[in-house]
Amino acid sequence: MKPVRWLPRMKADRYTSSADTDAMIARTAPAVLELLGDGLARTKKAIVAALAERHGKNEVVRTLMRLTVTGQVTDVDHKYRLEPATGPDQS
Repeated sequence: MKPVRWLPRMKADRYTSSADTDAMIARTAPAVLELLGDGLARTKKAIVAALAERHGKNEVVRTLMRLTVTGQVTDVDHKYRLEPATGPDQS
């Protein structure tokens, strides 16, 4: 019988509370929204690559998830783009 080998312990994420996550998203969201502001749909990989110098991959991915859930960004065929503006003065 083989001895049981334990898997290495995964590092805890540095954003350990919802307040930490909210703060990270508040820092990262403006960059994501600015990038998508030109109206082009981009893949997650392209967005992460474009923001790599300023923000980590996990930060960008979590921010994209939050923006998608809140309806600010749409995900169609694995490409993200800003949700079209609608409101009382839009025709």
